[in-house]
Amino acid sequence: MLLMIAGAGSIFLVNIVLKATLSDFQYGEYSIFITFIQVCISFGFLGLEQVFLRLSEVSNKQEILTDKKLLRLTFGVGFLFSLLFSLVFSNIFLKIEIAIWLLLLMTFSTSLMMFLYNVVRLKKQFVIAQLFNNMWKYIVLVITGFLLIKGDVNAKTLIEIFTYVSIGSAAFFSIYVIKNIPFKFTNSFSLSDIYKYSFHFIISMLTLTIIGFFDRFYIKAFFGSVAFGNYFYLSTIFYFPFALLQGYVGFKELVFFKTNASLPILKKKLIRINFLSLGIAVVIFGTSYVLNKLQIIPTINFNASTTIIFILMALGVLRINYSMLSSVLGATGSIKIIRNANIQSLACILIIVAAGSNYLISVEAVAFCILLVWISRIAIWYYNAVRQLKIDTI
Repeated sequence: MLLMIAGAGSIFLVNIVLKATLSDFQYGEYSIFITFIQVCISFGFLGLEQVFLRLSEVSNKQEILTDKKLLRLTFGVGFLFSLLFSLVFSNIFLKIEIAIWLLLLMTFSTSLMMFLYNVVRLKKQFVIAQLFNNMWKYIVLVITGFLLIKGDVNAKTLIEIFTYVSIGSAAFFSIYVIKNIPFKFTNSFSLSDIYKYSFHFIISMLTLTIIGFFDRFYIKAFFGSVAFGNYFYLSTIFYFPFALLQGYVGFKELVFFKTNASLPILKKKLIRINFLSLGIAVVIFGTSYVLNKLQIIPTINFNASTTIIFILMALGVLRINYSMLSSVLGATGSIKIIRNANIQSLACILIIVAAGSNYLISVEAVAFCILLVWISRIAIWYYNAVRQLKIDTI
């Protein structure tokens, strides 16, 4: 937990400090790079590291039993996706010139770290797992501090140093896993079984990645670095604290619902979490308003940003609700229920985006579109969670 908090605090602090240090354009480029890293972490191997977690197990000899075909598929797809994503990112979104080979290695290394995180997580080495998961945040903090002391803070230097250190970190942790965690390769699953599991996890992770990052990439592509930098900064202040609570709720409640899942308990927890979330929203808004007036944090134009601020806080509250509902389905949901929920959610996303595509003419409109997507996803998850709990009581 301390490693999680330290990681979250590191990136939060860096985002605030760099907003006051970099130009608006430079901050926008830094912001899209951080978003790029987050996408690599969540979808770098197309969710296949989750398939590895699902299909692998630890033997009595403390060996990880896994299918060799699954590992080949995971690393092969991961490398090809890293190449594709690096090309798209460098040519469309990043306006600072970075060598494509460097971006490719950094993309693959960042995705690899998430795979290694799941390896040590499977072995129940939870402290080391969180170290793997949060290492990139510590690296950004250290690099930023070094550049501030040196007096040469700029987005290009920060990104280049980060890529080299990230590649080195991935190599170091790979050696740790190879030397300390024994594997035993099996042929337990057919290719068709692996593809079936992979398809469901890819759809699930793709859906989450789209609704989690669509607004950022759209704003960067169509409204520019400055507009995106401002949006990213507001997200840091008014949305990020909810994301931290969301991670804690998901971590805690999944275990709880494995043995205590019922509809009355779920409803009671949702009521409590919403009261807590609304209280947090009031505290965040009030604190940021006071700090802004005292000029302790970089300036926020509350009059011009009121709509965005309230949409971001509403998204934060919705994400915490989703974390609770996702924990229920993660603990109790059948493959059929989860598959149906993902398909229903993906269909809603496509409908909302298609219907609103002609109206995405402002940052506020893009944020509101994402808000509608999250409302639809939570409605779908609530419906399927209730359905599953009712089936379990029959």
